[in-house]
Amino acid sequence: MMLKNRRIAVVGGGVIGLSVAHRLLDQEAAVTVFSPQPLSDITSSVAAAYWAPYWVGDYDHSIATGTLTQLQRLARSKVDGVAEFSFEEWLTEEGARELDQEIETAYWWRNLPWINFVRESMESSSPIVFQGQEVRFVEKVRFTSVVARMPDYLAWLERRLVESPSVFFERQWVDCLDSICDGNRFDFVVNCTGWGAKSLVQNDPDTAQMRLLAGHVVIVDAPAISSAISLSRSPFRGAPVYVVPRSGSRRDVLCGGTAIDVTETLNPRDRVTYKLNEKCDDVLERTSSVLPSVRGRSELERGVGIRPMRKSVRIERDAFRDDLVHCYGHGGSGLTLSWGSADRVVEILAAGC
Repeated sequence: MMLKNRRIAVVGGGVIGLSVAHRLLDQEAAVTVFSPQPLSDITSSVAAAYWAPYWVGDYDHSIATGTLTQLQRLARSKVDGVAEFSFEEWLTEEGARELDQEIETAYWWRNLPWINFVRESMESSSPIVFQGQEVRFVEKVRFTSVVARMPDYLAWLERRLVESPSVFFERQWVDCLDSICDGNRFDFVVNCTGWGAKSLVQNDPDTAQMRLLAGHVVIVDAPAISSAISLSRSPFRGAPVYVVPRSGSRRDVLCGGTAIDVTETLNPRDRVTYKLNEKCDDVLERTSSVLPSVRGRSELERGVGIRPMRKSVRIERDAFRDDLVHCYGHGGSGLTLSWGSADRVVEILAAGC
């Protein structure tokens, strides 16, 4: 293995950073993960976290398919918090026309193994009232995907690393990548800082222009909900709704969501509470309009995460430092692209040995 015994730092302990660290461990590298925050405070912990390319810039589709294969393997091995669920997208007449125009890009993955993608009529369904207007669904898309209950899954990822004598965790912030790219402690550094890269990376114009989108979720106790629903086309394009059941240390349902441009400067070191109660109240109202069974259910927690929206996912060697590799800009598809991104990082590092 070309990376055996290589000293490699991974900066960032979210789903991308932990996945990268796992792949480096497989290569028998000596890995140090810089992860100062508790898992409960990182963006990955509040993600809806199901496999489906969503809110993401340009990327290589093989990164997503490679991740799906690994997640399906983990689900069937009953890894903590990882399971397969049935998903549905309900469509109005206008939404169905939109999908017809976008299906090659929106559902390019519909024929992958075990996705079980079908389109079915909903003509007999009753209308709902959504944000003051009557909405009637005429069709639905149904498929099977993998859901990760992120508190459980992240804990599993971290625990496997902590148990290895070849992996070390440093619970400290990295204020400057140059401070650890000095050639003394590490042979390579992998930057997996997500939206934190916007302030940490100074020499890339696409990163400087990276948008940060806030996504709000409310987790409720609703055991009767067994299938996930994701609505993002007309009339939900500006007010997406998703309801995702999760299994693991507890059975719960995650309700979302929002995609709000963050217009103020946020400190990556602070717990994110951006418009928390205002937008979570709205999330509950909208999801209850679609699924009345959500209304009145016990609310377990609220959260908000920040999606790093770059014009393309960045997985590449730094233009100015051969020992620095970047892996960020995954938008709202961190889980969807996690393992494939980690594999790509290993390829880049191995090519530099």
